[in-house]
Amino acid sequence: MIQVAPCGMTHASTESKADFFSSSLLSTDVYSTFSITIGIALLVVLFLSLSLHLLGRFFLLSSHRRACCLFARTPWLPLRYATADWDGQEIEFSTSGKLILRGNFLSHTAAESQGTILFCHELNGSRLNIEPYTNQLREAGFDIFTFDFRNHGCSDSTPHSMPTPWITSSDMDDVQAALSYLLSRQDVNKDRISVFGLGKGATVAVCLGGSDSRIKSVVLDAPIPENRLFDKNCWEILMKSTRLSRRRFSRFLSLFFRTVAYSVACPVVTLVYAWRRRMLGFWFGCRFINPWPLVKQVRQPMMIVHGHA
Repeated sequence: MIQVAPCGMTHASTESKADFFSSSLLSTDVYSTFSITIGIALLVVLFLSLSLHLLGRFFLLSSHRRACCLFARTPWLPLRYATADWDGQEIEFSTSGKLILRGNFLSHTAAESQGTILFCHELNGSRLNIEPYTNQLREAGFDIFTFDFRNHGCSDSTPHSMPTPWITSSDMDDVQAALSYLLSRQDVNKDRISVFGLGKGATVAVCLGGSDSRIKSVVLDAPIPENRLFDKNCWEILMKSTRLSRRRFSRFLSLFFRTVAYSVACPVVTLVYAWRRRMLGFWFGCRFINPWPLVKQVRQPMMIVHGHA
């Protein structure tokens, strides 16, 4: 016996099938659109990655040539003071990377101590560079702690690394280890520690003064003007460059255009210097640091000894 469904039920089942097919088609369209979007995004990422890779290799090769020139032209400053007749204590201490650094602690010869001086020697020098200042400082009541940076003097060396005029994170690690050693001594007044730097060591000294408030004063002898480190601010430089103009209006225009040019070029130059430091350090296994932020943080009394060429 054949049963026939009512007309209403047939119409309802037909509508449900139509809804099912339409929803299926809609989900298929959404899935296709999503797949196409993901594919395009992957292609864009692949294209950008390839472009950045090729661009990076180009800049790496360019920086490699500059790095070779920089390290090949590193000035050699011969050590003038080969020996020193000291009665000081021989010191060994380690850095955070477990390198052994060596130095001398020279006690004062006056009746009363005036403080302790941490000495940072020049590029390609050693702890003996303090010798011309030793007698006067000790007679004035100052204890002296002088040490050899890594790859200098009697301290340990790191493989595939050589001294550079630029400040590296290794230099800061060494001088911070020396400061930590001084603070660990019972015969050192923690409130009277000064840092004295010569040449490149002066730049390291001012960076230490800006990064550690336990340094109470900073003395710099012939600091290296890295990236115009000790130049006056840009406004004074701009004003000096316009003094040749006699008319006030021409001076104003010249100052205005120079200021606009400086404002536009300054971010670009900053990025270029940051990239150059990063790439040069990549090729030679070190990390160069920018001393500017540390110099700006110096709040201690500072004395700069420098001359004019």
